[in-house]
Amino acid sequence: MIYRKLGGYFLLAALALGSCKKSTEIGIGILPASSDINAIFTDTFKIVTTSLKQDSLVTSNQFYSLLGNMYDPVFGKSYAAIFTEFLLPTTAIDLGDPDTLFLDSVVLTMAYFKTYGYEDVPQSFSVYEVLEKMSPEPEDGYYSNRSFATSSELLGRKQLLVPNLTDTINVLGSSFPPHMRIRLSDRFGQDLLNQSGEATLATDSAFKEYFKGLLIAPDTLATPYAANIIYLAMLSGTSGLRLYWHTPTKTGLNLSFPITTDESRTNYFKHTYTGSLVADHLMSETGDGDSLLFVQSMAGIRTRVTIPNLLNLNNVIINKAELVISQRLDANRADSIFTPPVQLLIVTLDSAGKVKSIPDNDDFNEAFPSYGGNRLQYGILPGDTVAQYKFNISQQVQLLIDGNITDYGLFLINNSAQETADRLMAGGGNRSDAYQVKLNIIYTPIE
Repeated sequence: MIYRKLGGYFLLAALALGSCKKSTEIGIGILPASSDINAIFTDTFKIVTTSLKQDSLVTSNQFYSLLGNMYDPVFGKSYAAIFTEFLLPTTAIDLGDPDTLFLDSVVLTMAYFKTYGYEDVPQSFSVYEVLEKMSPEPEDGYYSNRSFATSSELLGRKQLLVPNLTDTINVLGSSFPPHMRIRLSDRFGQDLLNQSGEATLATDSAFKEYFKGLLIAPDTLATPYAANIIYLAMLSGTSGLRLYWHTPTKTGLNLSFPITTDESRTNYFKHTYTGSLVADHLMSETGDGDSLLFVQSMAGIRTRVTIPNLLNLNNVIINKAELVISQRLDANRADSIFTPPVQLLIVTLDSAGKVKSIPDNDDFNEAFPSYGGNRLQYGILPGDTVAQYKFNISQQVQLLIDGNITDYGLFLINNSAQETADRLMAGGGNRSDAYQVKLNIIYTPIE
């Protein structure tokens, strides 16, 4: 396992602000092109890293929805369920006299994007009708710890599924991209048909009063050995609720209720850390910080970064401040199963404890802000590779040492934590090897 491979590297160390060096080859890689000859480089600040459970995050109406139950020996169990509404394909739907409409089937379809984790381990899913209104959404959206009341009646079930992400599916002579299909209760389908010509199918608002949506949830009792998290493209034309029926004179009739950006759709996330490697680190918060840091998507874990001796610098101009996070890649390729984030964000908090961008971030919502955080790999020794995330935090550091902002700490989070299951275990601040978190600073004293 990855933590066994890393175990020999986790040596304790506590570095305080030490000797500074004139800009030489040690710091020349991060010196600005126009750097003054009096600029000084240091990388000896003590960095304290502490991994913390995250409360929740906004998950409503993301591009991808997550579904599944996954076990990771480092991060424990992760659970993702989906609540979603559906749209009328058109207004004033009249399919004919309900007494002449005979159900063939009603099927929930959800387009695949990819999976995360052990993709060949089967798991089961259950579908329930939502009884609580999801629309209109709160102004700030729905959070990952928000659930909705549902019926106790099981509407549908998919047993021991291993997602097929490559083969197309033929339905009534038409080919569809790879997707999950869950047949729902005939009673439920016939009840939908019986609304033909009624006010319930006249407008979207009336339809959502009648049918408030579905919950799709992993069945953790039937498949306790968690497999993976499935990424579903719920906005795809392949996704939706599909009704199939016939009349005394016609067969092969069907109608689709799609999911669009106008429908409320949100993820419910839950994590269980008992028995995992990270559980011990979540319980060992100290003033010296930890030798490891952890970042987990799906409102799992974020890492707080503090620099206790930063204010020892005063009367200086910060030319550049770069925070470097290093991850030793696992020789057993566990990183190919539980892949790390493509990009991390470094943020701070406001006085109310809410996430806030730091001034170095061009735009907190940009996919690839210029301040850094992209994952890059480097070979440091033969057969030994490290992945690094580098962040420019120059403006944040300058404001802190000038006393212009309150220090609420810095926090490492995944840039796409709402719609991916990525996670990272990397070297923390309380160590003395090549995987220790580093703060490289170039500064010029003010005479």
